[in-house]
Amino acid sequence: MSEGSRPGGLTALAVLNFVFAGLGILGLLAVFALLSAAESVTVSLSEGQASLTDAPGAFVVVVQLLFGVAACILLIASGVGYLGQKKFSGQTLGNAYAVVSIVSAVYGMIVLSSGFGVFTLIGLIYPVLTLILLNTTFKNDFVNP
Repeated sequence: MSEGSRPGGLTALAVLNFVFAGLGILGLLAVFALLSAAESVTVSLSEGQASLTDAPGAFVVVVQLLFGVAACILLIASGVGYLGQKKFSGQTLGNAYAVVSIVSAVYGMIVLSSGFGVFTLIGLIYPVLTLILLNTTFKNDFVNP
């Protein structure tokens, strides 16, 4: 491979990272909007009662949101690293994204008792594929520190 050329597969992985990060950000914004709307409805309906954030499941939602925010940040950072073929910001942060996403999916399955369904499978395909590709096919393509 000549100096300055980047593998097409690594570029495609970077583009997918940016697309999934954008979709993730839109999803997070939608969840924040729904939570804000639900909170305002709860407050207006019953001034003296507990709020939505006091509900037992609120902790689970907050943890899932934190996983989502972390995954989006790691997707963008690693996508930039893929384009620059950087070892840390590409390969290391890409692996970190995959691990965070897999842990998030497993946490959701266990805590939400959702089981292993189609959406869980879809949510696991890209992170597992990322782990495999970064540590086999593209492991020697990260040439910059």
